[in-house]
Amino acid sequence: MSSAADDDYRFSHLERGATYDAGIAASPWDDYLARAEERLIARAFGEALPSIGRSLDFACGTGRITRQVEQLVLESWGVDISPTMLERARAKCLRTEFRQIDLTRATLATGPFDLVTSFRFFGNAQDELRSAALAAMNRLLGVGGWLLVDNHRNPHSLAPLLRRLTGGTHELDLSHRKFVRLLSAAGFEVRWQRPIGAWIWRDGLTGETLRARRPDAAPESLFQHRAWVPVAPAAVIVARKTKDLDP
Repeated sequence: MSSAADDDYRFSHLERGATYDAGIAASPWDDYLARAEERLIARAFGEALPSIGRSLDFACGTGRITRQVEQLVLESWGVDISPTMLERARAKCLRTEFRQIDLTRATLATGPFDLVTSFRFFGNAQDELRSAALAAMNRLLGVGGWLLVDNHRNPHSLAPLLRRLTGGTHELDLSHRKFVRLLSAAGFEVRWQRPIGAWIWRDGLTGETLRARRPDAAPESLFQHRAWVPVAPAAVIVARKTKDLDP
């Protein structure tokens, strides 16, 4: 019988700092996704985001995203509740101030921020945590502030849909449409979005052949229009805060 903590994504990575990066590198899909995320983060800063002063990486983990973003902003912060993940992040990131804190249950005594980033979080979290995290992000940003986030577990992408049609199952639940609704309810409006892996229509394509694929070349480059986001397994999204939430 699982406990409440077992079902809460907050506590899923507390002791995974030493193995998390190796786990991404060992998975062809996660490795490809990481390379595609890096490319789209650079594009988002070039195409959608203004100059950023203060940035916060929410659930920063081992600092994979923090390390890239700290080079593109004036001041960089990162937060996570896992001490083992933060130990790795501090070793990677030279310009970032890190804090061990759960911002869905506590307040960070600094701010406001111009940008909040969060990757590989929303697709894994339960609905209660997703809403709590977005509410925390709203509080951290002033009106007009920015989010740079991803959804990497879209159940409406082609491979899960094909799996369902052939009698298979999956545990994915955060469709692009659902994520946009959550963002809107939390006071954010999507301004820019790009898909990752929209060309992957069956599970077999996420195997070892992905390691040789470049996310800046075909077939990825042929499916980069935002219209592919609803059927892509992952997407990078820029949203802007349009209102404060009611206290």
